[in-house]
Amino acid sequence: MPIAHLLTSLRTLSCFALASLSGSLAFAASQTQPIPAILQPAETAHVDIYKKLAPAVVGIICSGKTPMGGPGQFYGTGEVISADGMILTDVTVIPQDATAIKIYFTDGKILPAEMKQFDLKSEGVLLKVDGKSLPYMKLADTTKCTVGQPVYSWGNPHSSIQRDGMVSLSTGAISGIYDLSSVDNQSRYIGPVIETDAAVNPGSDGGALTDADGNLVGIMSLGFSRSRWLGVAIPIARLAEALPDLKKLPMALPPTLTGTRADIWAERLAFGELHDVVAASTVAVWPVFEGDEGAPEKRGGVELNPHDAYPESEERAHFEAKRPTASASAGFIVDADGTVLTSASILTGNLKNVFIYLPDGTRVEAKVLGKDDFFDAAVVKFDATPAMKLKPVEFSLPKLAQGAMVAVLGRSEPPGRITLNAGTVSGAGRVEDTCLQISALIDYGNLGGPVMDLTGKVVGMAVRLNEKTPWRQNCGVGFMLNAERIVKIVPDLKAGKKVEHPQHPQMGIEADPAPDVKGARIRNAPAKDPAGAAGVLAGDVIIGFDAKQIDDWPSLLVALQSKKPGETVKLKVKRADKEMLFEFKLAARE
Repeated sequence: MPIAHLLTSLRTLSCFALASLSGSLAFAASQTQPIPAILQPAETAHVDIYKKLAPAVVGIICSGKTPMGGPGQFYGTGEVISADGMILTDVTVIPQDATAIKIYFTDGKILPAEMKQFDLKSEGVLLKVDGKSLPYMKLADTTKCTVGQPVYSWGNPHSSIQRDGMVSLSTGAISGIYDLSSVDNQSRYIGPVIETDAAVNPGSDGGALTDADGNLVGIMSLGFSRSRWLGVAIPIARLAEALPDLKKLPMALPPTLTGTRADIWAERLAFGELHDVVAASTVAVWPVFEGDEGAPEKRGGVELNPHDAYPESEERAHFEAKRPTASASAGFIVDADGTVLTSASILTGNLKNVFIYLPDGTRVEAKVLGKDDFFDAAVVKFDATPAMKLKPVEFSLPKLAQGAMVAVLGRSEPPGRITLNAGTVSGAGRVEDTCLQISALIDYGNLGGPVMDLTGKVVGMAVRLNEKTPWRQNCGVGFMLNAERIVKIVPDLKAGKKVEHPQHPQMGIEADPAPDVKGARIRNAPAKDPAGAAGVLAGDVIIGFDAKQIDDWPSLLVALQSKKPGETVKLKVKRADKEMLFEFKLAARE
């Protein structure tokens, strides 16, 4: 990565670093507590893999021409792949005209390196230092990699190896395996990638993505999918095609994770094994708007001209926020007659056509039967044939508790392979009690996709992501429309009827939170609204609601949520030193 691009990243990072520092000044020393026995194997595994392989991860600095043609400094990550000093990295770290290449080891050693092999198309670079008995990573047979497989990402973010002798290590899983077709002024890679939800930071390009045994699966790239925007690695199998010396090295098979080792990665392995059930029903939804060229007849038939570079890296944050045109999001089959449920946000605009790509890549044209922006749900339908052997999803209706494990499925850019992002339910009763908040990453590629639980059934749909939402894609704040709502609204959407929205009660009062007051103090009670019309005044403090004691505003809101518009309630308030009782009917909140 050119160092100029690092400075832009550091401007954003600095505010977080200062916040962390200010918080650390106030901590109190405490005795070290024993690790819970159930977590010891996981911590031991991660610590052991770090101790074993961190010395094989190196920092790299060199001089060369920037993408704009001027002289510049480059930095990034590499990994030692042979005991005698062969190092694998990326062309964004080592440009073709690189000079003064220096390799920084975690033990403080700095060695000069020479370039042995360079391939622009695969982004692979092989360097050589004068080494003997160096710690190194074995190569993995990436033809055996699968979605959901546990992985580690290794990097040198913000020159951590040079500055502190520390390697960055993050756990995650393979979230997709597909062909990348997006390039910018840094990475111009087009080809197969392994996507991961493990952390990837500035300076991690050229770094390692390894399996649970620490075998090298691929090198991290600055390339990105316009619809996904997650970290990607170039597979060892692709690099071996371009760098002859890699073919000489043995390839390790994927690790066998059983017993205690399987327990460490239990969630990842479970979703990895179960996702095929829902994947058979997960489709890509490709809307065509006025001005678009159309949808490709074959899902894998999209080609990108590598000279059509995207904006400068400093503008990536703004670029990432925009939903890409001429691309697909996700949906899933809810009826064998060709009915597909997806997000209404996908179909917003001057829509001309909608195409569905089935799991086998077949393109079919669909029509919109109904959509509802409140629930962010839409039903589209295509003409199904028995030969398609469509498999509708199976819903699970019980309400999920916070902390429940879920995964969002989607379809990648061409050729449209399945993607999977796991997480947990982080909030219930969101958005008028129609959605659950989840930490599983949601992006424009899996928007409208099914959300599955650990039984392999669908518990919701990924919704509420657009260019105007204050949350961003893949930020860990996402929303799913729960299955209980879905099964109720799909029949109306399919019939083209207006969907009934939930009505919530309101008293027509404004809160005046006060920590020194026991009860719920009122700032405003307009005479036109139910409470005000009944005689409630600003300054009154609510202390009772239908025989329930009210100690604060949260307790009042909980009590109110159990009611329906039109119900009569009794409100007990304190005005000065006098207690008063008011009775009125609740109105519907607009």
